[in-house]
Amino acid sequence: MGVYLRYFGTHLLLLVTAVGFLLGGAAHWLGLASGVVVWIGADALSPRVGAAPAYRHRALLDVALYSLFPPLAALTAIFAWSLSRTDVLGFGAWLHSAFGYDALAARAATAGWDLVGGAWSFALAIALGGILVAHELVHRTRDPLALAVGRWMLAIAFNATLEVAHVFGHHRDVGTPADPTTARRGESVYHFYLRSTFGQVAQAWQIERERLAGASAWQRWWSNRVLRGFLRSWSVAGVFFAVGGWRALGVFLLAAAYNKLLLEALNYMEHYGLVRVPGTPIEPRHSWNSVSAFSHAVLFNLPWHADHHARSQVQYPELHATETAPVLGQGYLATLPLVLVPPLWRRLIAPRLAAWDRERASAAERCLVGGDGGG
Repeated sequence: MGVYLRYFGTHLLLLVTAVGFLLGGAAHWLGLASGVVVWIGADALSPRVGAAPAYRHRALLDVALYSLFPPLAALTAIFAWSLSRTDVLGFGAWLHSAFGYDALAARAATAGWDLVGGAWSFALAIALGGILVAHELVHRTRDPLALAVGRWMLAIAFNATLEVAHVFGHHRDVGTPADPTTARRGESVYHFYLRSTFGQVAQAWQIERERLAGASAWQRWWSNRVLRGFLRSWSVAGVFFAVGGWRALGVFLLAAAYNKLLLEALNYMEHYGLVRVPGTPIEPRHSWNSVSAFSHAVLFNLPWHADHHARSQVQYPELHATETAPVLGQGYLATLPLVLVPPLWRRLIAPRLAAWDRERASAAERCLVGGDGGG
């Protein structure tokens, strides 16, 4: 049963984050603190991932994905309530009546600095419990239920373009200058954050323009997946504004900026410094893998990233190691704090990039990197 339960760990992070919002005050930081200490800490100490198990009950693996949507929606509602100045739907009164807990008083004692912690906690919960699951689901392009759930998870994350830019852009252009989500050597994660964010919007918009070329004006607007994604995202933002005005909307957008930073930091490390000659096949050497067992459990096997690019329609239980892929020194989660400190990151990745140039790059790719060597 453990081979299934390991994919349910993120549910606990959502629960801890929600409890923090209800406790009010400094407890708003609880989700972030748990993520840093438990999730990133466990990843730093994690053993290497073993051989892929044989799954006899495949339905449980989908349950791990879809069962995150209800608590994610509940967490979003609780976060919005915690930012309101009224007792929306009488939720606080109900808590007091049912459990004797005065959540309204706890909310009133919450200071502005605590809301920053709430934004960070919500961002981490959405990044791990929403965006990563949505990433798996929107790759299932022929499954209407997967697409619907994935799209609304992205709406909560205020990420309208991943469905198009990632699936139809990144997986086509990875490793080339045309891909905004391939980090360049020497580029800091903060510069990449801006370039990748705006680049994906432009890329997704162009993909939709080409897809809908020749359609009627109405179809070009109504069928545009980017526009529909923005409508969903702004509908979630509208709920925050409706219950808590400009303050609630501002905190929600701050959380969206934070979770986008976490996502882009993940994108950054997955292909940092790796190059591919445009038009040549995408190969395992164009993605950084990780062998941390904890990262594989929490991130739904995303660290078998080379195989994900080789077989993007394959569902997460079927991903496996690829011997010719380069490997990061830490798990994906443990690497997150490292990439946020650019000098430290460049020092750690330099020898691995140099080894990639010597042992894995083609002659043409070595010409592309030139003297950039260690980044």
